Amino acid sequence: MDNKKSECIGLATFEINGVTHQFGLTKDDFDMFRLRKQKLQDSIKSMTDSLKHFSEERVKLESQLAVIHQAEANFPVKD
Repeated sequence: MDNKKSECIGLATFEINGVTHQFGLTKDDFDMFRLRKQKLQDSIKSMTDSLKHFSEERVKLESQLAVIHQAEANFPVKD
């Protein structure tokens, strides 16, 4: 591996169960975090688009159901 790539360019500090841990971060680590961030953003966008689509479909179905109920009210079924 290239020596520059494995060089520590940042420090991450975490507290776990009251104990502070520090980890050195390399360029590869930061690249991985950027990639994960982009994947998460893409996933959130996809879920948001799906929710919007489902919401639009729900409105259409509710409208169709209202028309059916209106038709039933105007033309009651006789037993």
